[in-house]
Amino acid sequence: MTPPIKPEADRPIYIDNTPPWLRQEDLKDICSTFDEIEKGGSPDGTVDFEQAITLAGYGKFNYLLLLAILPAAWACIFDSSSMPYALPSAECDLNLTLFDKGLLNSMPFAGMIVTSFIWGFLTDTYGRKNILAWGYLMTFIVSFSSSFAHTSWLLILFKFLGGIVISGPFAALMSYLAEVHGEKERTRIYMWLGVFFSLGNISMPCLAWLILPQELNISILDSTYNLTPWRVFLIVCSIPELAAFIALSWFPESPRFLLSKGRDDEALDVLRHIYHLNTGNDPKTFPVTRIKDEDFVKNNGKTLRECLYNGWEQMKPLFKAPHIYKLILIGSIQYCGTIGSSTIRLWMPQLFAMIETYESTHAQDTSKPSLCDMLQQTSKSNNSYKNVNDYYNDTMTIEKVCAPVVLNSTVYLNSIVIALTGVIGYTLAGSLINCAGTKKLMVFCFLTAGSCCGTLYWAEDSSGILGISSVFVALSSVGGAAVNNVIVDNFPTLLRAMAISTTMMLGRVGAVTGNVLFPVLFNLSCLGPFIMIGIACIVCSILVLFVPSKSSDLKKSIKLNGKK
Repeated sequence: MTPPIKPEADRPIYIDNTPPWLRQEDLKDICSTFDEIEKGGSPDGTVDFEQAITLAGYGKFNYLLLLAILPAAWACIFDSSSMPYALPSAECDLNLTLFDKGLLNSMPFAGMIVTSFIWGFLTDTYGRKNILAWGYLMTFIVSFSSSFAHTSWLLILFKFLGGIVISGPFAALMSYLAEVHGEKERTRIYMWLGVFFSLGNISMPCLAWLILPQELNISILDSTYNLTPWRVFLIVCSIPELAAFIALSWFPESPRFLLSKGRDDEALDVLRHIYHLNTGNDPKTFPVTRIKDEDFVKNNGKTLRECLYNGWEQMKPLFKAPHIYKLILIGSIQYCGTIGSSTIRLWMPQLFAMIETYESTHAQDTSKPSLCDMLQQTSKSNNSYKNVNDYYNDTMTIEKVCAPVVLNSTVYLNSIVIALTGVIGYTLAGSLINCAGTKKLMVFCFLTAGSCCGTLYWAEDSSGILGISSVFVALSSVGGAAVNNVIVDNFPTLLRAMAISTTMMLGRVGAVTGNVLFPVLFNLSCLGPFIMIGIACIVCSILVLFVPSKSSDLKKSIKLNGKK
């Protein structure tokens, strides 16, 4: 029996086969969505992960994530770089020696070295969100607790623990950002992450300028604890870690991680949630019903033994010829380059404070002493303390009183200028590499940076020292940024991530080496640390000459193919 025909007035009116209740914009969205599916998926809604995350769109979810990663990026910067600004103020409270300061500068990097591989396993086992949220909370607890340290060894321990803890959420953050963005948007999000890191480097001396020069000494707990400016500064620097924990707790787990654990339904729910936030459409209209199995799902180990075995199998080619020779060469460049850049960057606030102290105590001196003369005289007066005569009940007692360094606006303005030049260096790195070529640019940057470091020895005023230091930081930043381009040109895709991780590890070892050796060499001779940094930069420029260029590798492969 055929259904009755509706009257003409009751029928929906179609224009180009379109129902009147469907807006033209909605029709375009639906058509484009199904066009995306047909490109690589199937009519039944089965697509691979890259297509699924692309179909989820880019919008409100991604903008909210940008706001959340701002404090996360600042937390990473503040945890590893806040101590150099606090050291001049904390020197008298904790009786810090130069070697203590070197340890405090290097401990965050030492902590990162110890646990970086362990955090990778934990992130792949327990998920990105858990490591992100709870990792930042643990970092906040450690950083906040460090402000209550009453001895140098306790503060050193807290900074080491901070380096251990921050390494986890940082690794998880990089993975999470890659896994909730489509291929076209990943470059954009990492660019924003770099901008946030730069803002963190600039904001830190600004906070130090605002807090550290203040006259503050509040007794707490019956005068057993004194709240001083440097402790307040460390407390303020821990706030981004707490903010990152709160913000990232609201975000879902990475859908790619859920797929790697066989939790396909949960992964689809997350993708539907992202789709709903980005488009405003009902989650049920998300056109994906199933995600294809991929290699990352099949090969994921579920136990520690399987993860270690799979990781070693993936890394094994990296430690065989011909890759092992390139890895040693590029790793050595990263190691020596970081000795230079990280050592100068982390010690400059202390050096500027010492210079200002000398200039304030020798205001009437018309001579022009060199940098080393100023540093050595200030260091001797601070290490030996001052003898002060105190009279109690008509008896004279002599006690040693620490002579605090001078902290004025010049110290922090200089640090801000150096941070800005580092940001400018990173910003110009991409265009300069394209214009001059990677190897030529690296040779020029490292060679000139080494010359700048040698010139520092003869600098006679703070303005000249600032200018030379700024040029050094900018050039070493460009040279360091170019190392990743060298890795991309010399390692295949499957080994590239492992090569970057290994060279970054060697860079952190270089940061520890430079910051520990700086006070040791300085106590022997002021010229020593500057010779170390200058030689490290010059060695980098020489090693770069032995790195095979991309064109030479291509010629070799063509010759080999021709022989075959």
